[in-house]
Amino acid sequence: MNFDQHVKLVYDVLSASEKETINYIRQHRQQVTTMSINELAAKVLSSRSTILRLAKKLGFRGYTDLKYTLREDLNQPSIVPSDLLGNLQMDINKTFQYAQQTNFEPLINAIKKAQTLVIYTTGFTQENYARELSKELMLVGKDNVIISGQSNFEMVSTRLTSADLVVVVSLSGSVANVRDTITELVLNGVPICSVTDFGKNFLEEHAKYKLFYKTSGLPSSYTQAERSMVGLNIILTILARKYREAILFDE
Repeated sequence: MNFDQHVKLVYDVLSASEKETINYIRQHRQQVTTMSINELAAKVLSSRSTILRLAKKLGFRGYTDLKYTLREDLNQPSIVPSDLLGNLQMDINKTFQYAQQTNFEPLINAIKKAQTLVIYTTGFTQENYARELSKELMLVGKDNVIISGQSNFEMVSTRLTSADLVVVVSLSGSVANVRDTITELVLNGVPICSVTDFGKNFLEEHAKYKLFYKTSGLPSSYTQAERSMVGLNIILTILARKYREAILFDE
């Protein structure tokens, strides 16, 4: 929670003098981060104890905690304007263009023949979209198991053979935590299908079947970079529909 959010929660119960102090802090955020509590009190014609009470009323443990939050707010990356709808359309179009140029038949046949179909996901968003793929496959009679977590994947992988198929749904394809497991699967002749963002990566280099999708950056007020993964939903949906077509109309 940033400083302004703390203020909004209690603003209606603040006194006039407390609101004046808040206004001073908001207008001089950078300077306040280096002020002692006595220095701030002098600036707003108040006292040390009054500033401390205000900090606690705002929900902070003390004045130091208040300054820490101000510093964190100032360190947030600036949001660069971007054409979000344009990027969304580009993600969709590029993923569809790729799908139209891709021969899905070898992968569809591998899914049909797989005695055990495992879908492994490397993140929360990947798992959500993969669950839709899993459901659609089950609706046309293809049993599968969807798993997440390094230890779960390692345990399941020891039981797989060349008659099975592993679909790994990732963003970057670096899969740092499960590289040993991926390598072991390849050595044991277990076919892998990678589903990743466009580009060379560890996962697709070790996969027999490969699917790609387009992502784009999303502006965020958080430090961690975010990616739009609508393209992943599209490519997995296309795979599910291709499989449905093959089962219902091609046989």
